[in-house]
Amino acid sequence: MPHDRISSRTSGALPWAGALIGALWFIAVGGGRTLDPTYLDWLGASDLAQHTLGWLHFRDAPWGLPLGRTPSLMRPLLTTVGFSDANPWVSLLLKPFSRWLPRDFQFIGPWLLLCFALQGWMGVKLVGLFTPRALPRLLGSALFVMSPVLLFRFEHDTLCAHWLLLAMLYLNLRPREDARAAWRALGQAAGVNALASGIHPYLEVMVFGLTLALALDVARTRRLSWRAVGAGLAGVGVLVGGLFLLFGYVGQGVSSGAGGFGFFSADLLTLVNPRGWTRVLPSLPSGDGQYEGFGYLGTGVLALGVGALVGRRVSWGPPLRAAVRAHAPLVGVALLCALLAFSSVMTVAGQEVLTLRSLVKPLLPLLGAFRSSGRFIWVLHYTLMTGILALVLWRTRTRPRVATAVLGVAVLLQALDTPDLWRRIRFLEDPWRRLRAPEWAQVDSFYRHIVLYPPSIHGSGVPCVRNTFPDDEYLRFGDLAYRRGLSTNSGYSARLDERHVAEVCAALEATLEGGRLSEDTLYVVDASRHGWMRRMGERLTCGVLEGFTVCVAARTGRFREALSRTTSGEFREIIRK
Repeated sequence: MPHDRISSRTSGALPWAGALIGALWFIAVGGGRTLDPTYLDWLGASDLAQHTLGWLHFRDAPWGLPLGRTPSLMRPLLTTVGFSDANPWVSLLLKPFSRWLPRDFQFIGPWLLLCFALQGWMGVKLVGLFTPRALPRLLGSALFVMSPVLLFRFEHDTLCAHWLLLAMLYLNLRPREDARAAWRALGQAAGVNALASGIHPYLEVMVFGLTLALALDVARTRRLSWRAVGAGLAGVGVLVGGLFLLFGYVGQGVSSGAGGFGFFSADLLTLVNPRGWTRVLPSLPSGDGQYEGFGYLGTGVLALGVGALVGRRVSWGPPLRAAVRAHAPLVGVALLCALLAFSSVMTVAGQEVLTLRSLVKPLLPLLGAFRSSGRFIWVLHYTLMTGILALVLWRTRTRPRVATAVLGVAVLLQALDTPDLWRRIRFLEDPWRRLRAPEWAQVDSFYRHIVLYPPSIHGSGVPCVRNTFPDDEYLRFGDLAYRRGLSTNSGYSARLDERHVAEVCAALEATLEGGRLSEDTLYVVDASRHGWMRRMGERLTCGVLEGFTVCVAARTGRFREALSRTTSGEFREIIRK
């Protein structure tokens, strides 16, 4: 067997080795503690808490349409596991087993491990297009696993499925000898689109863009006719549209969120701006919202890219230009995604250099749905990484030991300059928000709802929902509702129908101000509504639990009695105010 070839058995095992590299890296940067599915005390804030709460409420919800509907969360507003970013495919997969799962059950840690493992798997497959040698494939895979943009996104777990992008790069770059291979590639791309549609819409848009690049390449190289390619692409579009309808991403009247477009963007220097990631290169200024467009390639990859361009340009320029021409649709889509990432206000080191606001304004109803447009830089990030690895492996194609050494140094540099490996600054303990006063255990079985007055709707700009509840306190009552089998009117949804929010809030205010109280409801009253509580007088039994003013209209019950016993000097002070 020639020294530069490996057996088919070894070749088949390499993706598994790449997956192992991904899993080990995840554990090395501190992710091991998250793998206990009953451990919630790292999920207590922000996006991770929203995702966990969405899953917990969905696991007990009745089946219905749209798929993933969670009627007990933010009632009577519509929300789904999609809008709570609770990973629809995984939530749907686990729901049938809910009765056997522990009540405190999270899948975010295992999902993140899977994402890193699949990143390693696809990294091996992708690098295998440029070299048959085992070590360079594994080292290239390690660079994909250690990509800063992947670890940086861990707090938004569904957005960590970057292996979907690597899969589409692989399908774009893999040779297609005939029409049968072309159809197979389009079919596999349809499968990747189906997966992405039930993980996160941002990833699906990127995946669909790369599918478009694949379709254009198939047509222009005459593997299939333009009509056949158009039909295939239309089929993928119908599949994606159907899944988006099924999951409730579209057709629910939610707002686009256009207000953030242009703020959560990417800087033109994002690929080389470490934003504190490295001790080797200085961080450059950037805008407040441009963390969403973080695209740093990593110190090892940048060094590899510089090294690949060393020497006379005549030795690498013509092959590089030929490769760009050969994959023009892929390069074009990557650049278009980058343009979307830069958005309507282009900046260099945080300073505005070009504005396209007037040009973009008519498109805001469409583009505004992707207000965090900076994320689209990931397509260019991984395309450029792939190009750098391909160029290095091409230039060292006759010197396998040099290729291994160069990639090994890049991997070592990438690892050593990853702050998470040494400081363990991610996956830190962040206790799950839970109400622990013993009185909550006395909530009677006839209670059905928890109503915060006014509702605490995270991200809503409707004046009616303004309150003085501490940030994220809706989580405590969402958790209580889950554990006691109740509904809650508060929560966090990625997209909102603000008109409906205003209507629901106004209806609640009219109901309560009119004295129409429900005996099956726990009312959590904000300080701004204590006057209403006083006006209700003896119709309510109120008390203070863990700093929250809680009232019930029920005339009997264990919880009413427990609540009345909390009426203390603190509560009387609240009443006087």
